[in-house]
Amino acid sequence: MTLSVRVIGCVGLLGSSLLGQSIFADSQVRELQTISLTAEQQEESTLKSQALTKFAHDIMDVPFQKTHLSTEILKQHDIRRIEESLNQVSGVFHQNNYGGGFWDNYSFRGFQGNPNLGADTIRNGLSVNRGISAPRDVVNIESMDFLKGPSAALYGRGEVGGVLNITTKQPTWQPKTEVNLVGSTLDEYRLSLEQSDAINNDVAYRMAIAFENNDSFRDVVNSKRLFTAPQLAWKPSDATEINLDTEFTQHIGTFDRGITAVNHQLVMDPTTFTGEPNDGDMRVKDYFYQLRLKHQINEAWIAKAALSYKDAQMVGYSTEPRKMQADLHTLERQRRHRDYQTEDVLLQGEVLGQVQFAGIDHEMVLGVETGRLDFMQKQYRLNHSATQPNWINIYDPVYGQFSPDLPLHTDSDERQQYMAVNVQDQLFFNDKWNMLLGGRFEHVEQRFINHRTHLKDENTEQKLSPRLGINFRPTLSWSLYANYGEAFSMNNGMSRTQDTFAPEKAKSYEVGAKYQWSDQSLLSLALFDMTKRNVLMTDVIDPNFEAAVGEVKSRGVELDIHHQFSDRIHFRAAYTYIDAKVSQDDVLKIGSPLTNIPKQTANLTANYDVWQSGSQAFGLHMNLSYVDARSGDSPTNTDKGFILPAYTLMNVGGYYQVNPQLRYQLNIHNLLNEGYYLSSYSNIWVQAGEPAKATFSIQWAHK
Repeated sequence: MTLSVRVIGCVGLLGSSLLGQSIFADSQVRELQTISLTAEQQEESTLKSQALTKFAHDIMDVPFQKTHLSTEILKQHDIRRIEESLNQVSGVFHQNNYGGGFWDNYSFRGFQGNPNLGADTIRNGLSVNRGISAPRDVVNIESMDFLKGPSAALYGRGEVGGVLNITTKQPTWQPKTEVNLVGSTLDEYRLSLEQSDAINNDVAYRMAIAFENNDSFRDVVNSKRLFTAPQLAWKPSDATEINLDTEFTQHIGTFDRGITAVNHQLVMDPTTFTGEPNDGDMRVKDYFYQLRLKHQINEAWIAKAALSYKDAQMVGYSTEPRKMQADLHTLERQRRHRDYQTEDVLLQGEVLGQVQFAGIDHEMVLGVETGRLDFMQKQYRLNHSATQPNWINIYDPVYGQFSPDLPLHTDSDERQQYMAVNVQDQLFFNDKWNMLLGGRFEHVEQRFINHRTHLKDENTEQKLSPRLGINFRPTLSWSLYANYGEAFSMNNGMSRTQDTFAPEKAKSYEVGAKYQWSDQSLLSLALFDMTKRNVLMTDVIDPNFEAAVGEVKSRGVELDIHHQFSDRIHFRAAYTYIDAKVSQDDVLKIGSPLTNIPKQTANLTANYDVWQSGSQAFGLHMNLSYVDARSGDSPTNTDKGFILPAYTLMNVGGYYQVNPQLRYQLNIHNLLNEGYYLSSYSNIWVQAGEPAKATFSIQWAHK
């Protein structure tokens, strides 16, 4: 009942806003040259952005930074998962991806999101649902934009350091078919099909299907994946478009915590699996539905609304490392059975437009949203003991030594209901100066029930999250900017004292500069300082629970350069320095580094279109990335000293476009066969990187 009342209230508020703003626009609006408002989807690029402010602008006129990965980059570099793109992005790093790839997880500028649910994203410039999410499939992705800096005032989720905006492919009114077949030397096989066409003058459809059957370099570890995405687009008029987007993912695979360090040394064979093949597969179901409406009220104002629903589940058995015994080769294990379910509904609406008042041009956003997240967890768990042994020799593993009987460990239901209002105004004083003022007021009610102990806890929070920015463009080539923002998000779960956690609260300061010396070149520099309170980490007193850390801080600098030497040669490079650590806490040592955050990273990407003759073409590309040493353990672990070593990776590839329809492509990942480790949760759970791998793909397209 509460949610229904709020939904009705939001719709009423949106309707009132539309009416009032439309009347205001008729008498006071003049056309601004700096933005573009149309009923069509806006394209993101390195030099242009809409997702950062919700208005289409040159990146030089926006007081924020971003990294853009286009369709061509994703295709050329054989990127099929979000985590495979991170070696081309500054300030974004790998985090624990939960059992070897059951969700996407990464940190922005030293801070990661909810450790129990993976990283948040936005979709086509709209907030999307929370909860369990399978790794996103690239077959439905047009481009990815890693938006840097605070965005809670617009989207209400994501890290204070930034958030990923995914632009999805949409139905077309011209026939388009594409088939991709990929195979690798690690026995990975993938087939994807895309078909789009008009049903009539007003309605178009798109259907995407992807299937994978993957082995890996890890013993007995494999996965399968089926992804389908039916979509419809309806244009009842030139000013109105309605889209129905759906995505259905089934991800099935071996739950793999990786290898275990011995006395802080990574001496295990990276291929050795210390779980149990007899556990079978873990399954993640991720079903997403979204209905979107976009209406051009007049030349100055546009209205948008979206209703989204997400139903997801993770279920299956796993056997996981728990503790190394004194002999340094016997690994104690625990066996678990998980049945996690999340259900989320979200309704949002907004109006965007431009007015002129007192000689100042304004670009305004007014948005409302309401939603509900249900998170149901049931877990059975049994640790190794003298009476019920569960162990394995890490150098000579023998499988099948475990007890199938598991006692109930977790049985809980959590609900979060929320309502928020977003307001933003970007003021253009002249061609050189503009200022952005924004804020989000959010009201959240949280209820947690522990069915094992019959304890309940309820929590209500209200928070205003501001976002401020100022941009100065003294010449067409230079711009200077500064921004400030805050973020707020509820923590999931219950502590060992049977209380819900205080919400995360974060602040971010940033200053930067951009220099554009040609139409295809950009140099950007950013310095940032962020703090966050109430971050969930393993409880020092009882590692079976989590605790909220007092305060963590991240400071650093990012340097990005994009340059096109000619029509054939494109070059991108980035460098990041980050110092992320515990800054205040009653228990943890001040200065303890945050997990998986390297102090320095750098990457270099080059694309060279070697030859073109008519419809035929041949090109080469390369990516070189360096990741510094970083802490491999949580700051809550009192046994300090475990460090993940630095590594350098080189990926190369080439393509041959036979004709407009047919393309062959070869990619070699980790060309130098570097031994490396992507991330860890602790010294017990460490994810090893892949050895050298070649992938060959055949792509057929017809338009």
